[in-house]
Amino acid sequence: MNGCTFMPVLHLFCRKNTVMYKKIVNKGSLDYCYLKTRLDFEEGTRATIDEVQFKQLVLEAVQSLFGLALSCSLIDVLKFDPADNSAILRIEHRNLVKVWSSLTLCGNAGGAPCAFRVLQVSPHLLALSADSRDMTLEVIHS
Repeated sequence: MNGCTFMPVLHLFCRKNTVMYKKIVNKGSLDYCYLKTRLDFEEGTRATIDEVQFKQLVLEAVQSLFGLALSCSLIDVLKFDPADNSAILRIEHRNLVKVWSSLTLCGNAGGAPCAFRVLQVSPHLLALSADSRDMTLEVIHS
């Protein structure tokens, strides 16, 4: 279990039968990591893909660099936006660097020149819900 937990500790030496709480922090690695990525095609190339084709491209990129062993690992497309070919991928934390490098080196999608752009990486899915770089604040004058 990751995060902070509070464990009851029974102290018999300080006061008789008093319960105090001790904070225990576990900073172990999480099982999964999340990548927000986008597939950009070369200008002038008219290519449209769906979620299944996007996942197939990701698996082919991983397989071409690391073989069948890594392409059989868990890679899930949690959300796909066909408007800009962006997706949120869930991968095993131990394979993060390998998948990221496979996406970076991929340059061809069905004969069309393309490039994967990794936009955000986080061990927590909630962290991908907002990007401070794209955030606009409205100033309200009273």
